[in-house]
Amino acid sequence: MISTASAIALVAPVLFGAIAGALRLFREPERAIDALNLYALNIAFPALVCGGLASAELALPSAPGFWVLVPIAFAIAVLGARLAARAVSPTIALTIAFGNVAYLGLPVVEQALGASSVPAAALAVAIHVLVSMTAGLFLFLRWSGDAGGGRAALRRVLRQPLLWAPLAGLALRLLPSDARPLVDALLTPIGRSAAPVALFLLGLYLYVHRDEVRRIDLGDAWHLLFKLVVLPAITFALAYALRSQTLLGSAEARVLFVLSAMPAAITTFSMARDAGHGVERVSRTIVLTTLASALTIPIALWLASRL
Repeated sequence: MISTASAIALVAPVLFGAIAGALRLFREPERAIDALNLYALNIAFPALVCGGLASAELALPSAPGFWVLVPIAFAIAVLGARLAARAVSPTIALTIAFGNVAYLGLPVVEQALGASSVPAAALAVAIHVLVSMTAGLFLFLRWSGDAGGGRAALRRVLRQPLLWAPLAGLALRLLPSDARPLVDALLTPIGRSAAPVALFLLGLYLYVHRDEVRRIDLGDAWHLLFKLVVLPAITFALAYALRSQTLLGSAEARVLFVLSAMPAAITTFSMARDAGHGVERVSRTIVLTTLASALTIPIALWLASRL
């Protein structure tokens, strides 16, 4: 279960952002949204991922199932979304590719599965980032009809610092041990700002565009279904099968399944805002899945105990 403090830490910055909008603290709120978005997406989130992997003391899992489960589950889920809800499949691809695996997922894993599960969860977060910043973002841009087609979408993906952050973090692990405190001192303060800045940004955006995001339709229901039901169900089935074939350990299977049940990440809002597609839909998906996850995460934790 999520502690009261964790819940407040997630909700409070969103409320502060909305209050800032209501009080008109920014003379030009749209410019403030753009500036905060650029900082979160291109500086804070990459620093968080890179710094976390650079400082983590972990052994790389040897089970092949650990490395392939996330991309396979995503591929199956996104294919189903394309077939069942083609009109909204671009934003479904983006939001199911990247759940809130860092700010919500890691605390839930540590609290529910124990501190020994955190190293595997940190690596799983890196896999989620790579999938979201490659396949998830590419499909989102391509299926949205992004000008320039697939090549332009691929170039935009390759320009994202968040794509390279996990690789940079793993590379920094090769530095001498006496250099790691310096890396931690440089990246940790910036990385810690990612979550509150992104949540504040979301609150400000929701207030400024409150008339646009309050409308809930069938497309939002599809996003909720695929993010909190379909993707976790696929992940559970794959994890169970891989574990049965000794291709995945039980502890790792639980970690991957629990992370798959997280709501849509705040980062997806930054990605949609940067691309100029589906911002309203993505922002509603973040809010709806976060609220609904208060019910679905306890169920996921119960199911994880069966793996």
